[in-house]
Amino acid sequence: SYFTHCSCSAALPLAFGEDRMTCFSVLFRVLFFNAAVLAESSKPNILFLLADDMGWANIGYHRRNAMTADEKQGQLEVQTPAMDSLADEGIILDRHYAYRICGPARSSLLSGRLGSHVLAKNVAVTAQNKKDPVSGFAGIPRNITGMGTKVKEGGYKTYYVGKWDAGMATPHHTPRGRGFDESFMYFQHANDYWNKKTGLQATGEITTCLNSFYDLMIENDTYRGPYRGAALTDACKNSEERTPYCYEEKMFEERSLDIISNHNASDEEHPLFLFHAFHLLHSPLQIPNYYYKMINTTVVEQGGPEFDSNNRRLLMAMTKYLDDTVKNLTEALKTKGMWDNTLVVFTTDNGGPIYEPGSANNYPLRGGKYSDFEGGVRTNTWISGGFIPKESRGRIHNGIVSISDWYYIFSELAGVDPHDKEAEAANVWLKKQGLDTLRPIDGKPGMLQSIFEGSPGPRGNESLYLSSTAILEYPYKLVTGKQPYMAHTGPLYPNCTTVSMFESGYGPDFVDASILELKVAVDDEKAWRGDCSDGCLFNLEVDPSESHDLSKDPSQKERLARMIQTLAEFNKTLFVPERGETHLDTCFSMMFNGGGHFGPFVDIEDYFTEAPRTVDDLDEHEKIQMAAMTATTLKPVRKAAQELGSKFALKWLEISGDKCCMTHECVNGPSAAPENLLKAFKQLDAQQNRQEDVEELMI
Repeated sequence: SYFTHCSCSAALPLAFGEDRMTCFSVLFRVLFFNAAVLAESSKPNILFLLADDMGWANIGYHRRNAMTADEKQGQLEVQTPAMDSLADEGIILDRHYAYRICGPARSSLLSGRLGSHVLAKNVAVTAQNKKDPVSGFAGIPRNITGMGTKVKEGGYKTYYVGKWDAGMATPHHTPRGRGFDESFMYFQHANDYWNKKTGLQATGEITTCLNSFYDLMIENDTYRGPYRGAALTDACKNSEERTPYCYEEKMFEERSLDIISNHNASDEEHPLFLFHAFHLLHSPLQIPNYYYKMINTTVVEQGGPEFDSNNRRLLMAMTKYLDDTVKNLTEALKTKGMWDNTLVVFTTDNGGPIYEPGSANNYPLRGGKYSDFEGGVRTNTWISGGFIPKESRGRIHNGIVSISDWYYIFSELAGVDPHDKEAEAANVWLKKQGLDTLRPIDGKPGMLQSIFEGSPGPRGNESLYLSSTAILEYPYKLVTGKQPYMAHTGPLYPNCTTVSMFESGYGPDFVDASILELKVAVDDEKAWRGDCSDGCLFNLEVDPSESHDLSKDPSQKERLARMIQTLAEFNKTLFVPERGETHLDTCFSMMFNGGGHFGPFVDIEDYFTEAPRTVDDLDEHEKIQMAAMTATTLKPVRKAAQELGSKFALKWLEISGDKCCMTHECVNGPSAAPENLLKAFKQLDAQQNRQEDVEELMI
């Protein structure tokens, strides 16, 4: 109790001398020791639920104050009763911030660094810079200690299920390499929910490996390699069952339920740490028929009209599926008798994508994924479970929390030192080589306690470095430069009007599409891109939707200049090592060593359980794929493929995009069907009169 009142002022006891830094050091060690003792006496089970691309308006508790007809219709469509109840029983984190896109946000979460300090520049998962064996890959640099490793040091049994998207180049980059005992996951930004491959509509790109591979991996003590079970198929996609066996989210849910069921709840020294990372709600928009039909029927039964946008219907059906899964996982913990000592954390990696085909909605916030506006970085987040003190439940926490803080929070709960000694050791070598050094963790001590107490917390009087183009000094926020999706969506989005706009060439198009690692150019109009230039300034407390730019207000001149300077200082710490590009031998490694699945391709001796394949083991289709990959390394072929592929990709997305159900028949099916593929080729040929080129490419 003495240290609680120590102020590190000039009136320090003589025992501490006159050095205030010494006092701060002692205070930190004592506070850390107290947290460690608390964690040692009662370590909670932890269920971390990470949704993908969930919009601010795509959860029920953000739809409660419906006034207009459209708002009331949106309230009917967003069906998340389980999450709403869990949030109400726990604590809603109203100002939780992440990075604007998924890879950096997930790397931030798992490494304890802000996105700009771990993955400021997203690259292909297959990239490699052979001159930098630490940071010359996608995702979290090699010698950074992962979240799983930290909690495992504290005795936790660690499991990872679902989307990874934090690197895969070496065994150190995988969930197992970051401290998870067992994992069942995919590596890429997305894959197909049915066939588990990485098609154009899943990732928005055609890769050097020509999107040839499956992306579903298993890691445990006895096996490391591709999933080869009966569900590696899309044979069930037309099923009328509620949860068809080969739907990827069904597979992930079953795995997490098995983990909970098999956990030894009586072993208090080894509590459960289960990280369940949903594929939902990321594209492609794919959902079992049962949910597609049920969501529309339920809305009509409650007195609302049918969905007018097919994509909105698909996304709301996917949202209902996500909610049911959250219910099933939390009910399993209660049935197991683990709930009273469990902390559940739910968040999403970034704001919802409002481009075609993302179809999320961040109403009333501005912007979406890829932008620094609130719709891109402020995320739906809540905690629940019996571990939360009773007096803390049922509140909304308004303190600033970063996605990078969970690393520190879980380290405290596990009773381990959160600092990254492995990274510090690597920096000694990196400095000698003249390479970029790894940044220290950015998490703050005492964050969970402040959430429980309802106090502003350790970020209450600090600037939060959101990205190289934005900072938050609550309630003020600075956004600079050109920003895509600089728009406000209505309560019902997308809709027939936005479908018509997209079909007429007014966007919003996807700004991160690429063909053989060449970005597809999207003009400002189609990207809904605006320019904040040196800075747009907003007061979020009075203007949460960022509608009124204060940068021209004379009374804010000094604040604006100071925040611009603060951002410039932050940008001196930006972590942008040269991560390299994809090489053909990477694709070949995955074909042979990975068995036609994505997986590690550097330093993989003794990693894969199965022996590598040879050319003789490949089927004819795989041999053709390898020949095509090789052909794209020829400059004329690559250039032609990039030119034609860029135009084809946009045309295909346009044809297979959202439909207005008032003028078209809306059905649940593969929007990227073969007939749409052929239609795109025909339209492209008609526009360019290049039939011979098209036929040659198809061959």
